[in-house]
Amino acid sequence: MAEYSSHDWRKHTHDAVIVDDREYEQLKVNNCRVIFINPKTLKEESVDVSRLIRVFVNNTEDLKRSVK
Repeated sequence: MAEYSSHDWRKHTHDAVIVDDREYEQLKVNNCRVIFINPKTLKEESVDVSRLIRVFVNNTEDLKRSVK
């Protein structure tokens, strides 16, 4: 496992993978980003998949709408 600082969320996702619908290919979460067009600004943006997992977990635990 790579060395991460104590506050780096990626230490919790080092063994997580992304699979396609048919599960033919697996990608390491910490090496992936999502690139999308923001519907509010119409600009292309990207975000680390590990950050999306962090937001999901925090929202689930804290019942919040948004986490910064």
